[in-house]
Amino acid sequence: MHHISCSAAITTAPTANLSLVRLGIALYGLWPSDENKQVVHKMNSEFKLQPALTWKTQIIEVQHLPKNTPVGYDRTFVTKKSTTIVALPIGYWDGLDRGLSNKGRVIIKGVICPIIGRICMNITMVDASAVRNVKVGDEVILIGKKGRGEVTADKIARLTQTINYEVVTRINPLLPRHLV
Repeated sequence: MHHISCSAAITTAPTANLSLVRLGIALYGLWPSDENKQVVHKMNSEFKLQPALTWKTQIIEVQHLPKNTPVGYDRTFVTKKSTTIVALPIGYWDGLDRGLSNKGRVIIKGVICPIIGRICMNITMVDASAVRNVKVGDEVILIGKKGRGEVTADKIARLTQTINYEVVTRINPLLPRHLV
């Protein structure tokens, strides 16, 4: 048995597939690179990869803060107006990159909401002011799609100056998985 084709080669060089292939990042429905995606679309504009991963959590706390209230370690975020913030039980230990502090996004009830303050080891704060009737237990999407909102591994990779492979492989293996 011979195999030399990775995800990029499977989609662009079928003659190199030999006996077996090593499907890696494409198994997640992610492109190995923007260049690979462009080459594949030139060869076959109909070919698409569909992201297979949705990473979710739930709100554990809701607070209403007045204007000029610092949020998180080092006071890197200060409310500019009365703000509804929510706490998520997830942080960099779980694989949510600390580089998303004050620039990442999540989705609550289909609304894209900004991560505010520093991402902690196991807590992340989010400005949920734009979400109506937000409450403890509401679902929060870290990677995935809901309504018109979408947060992708590729977007996270660009924000944190890495690659989508790193984003998905850093999700802590101790977190529960649900296959659907």
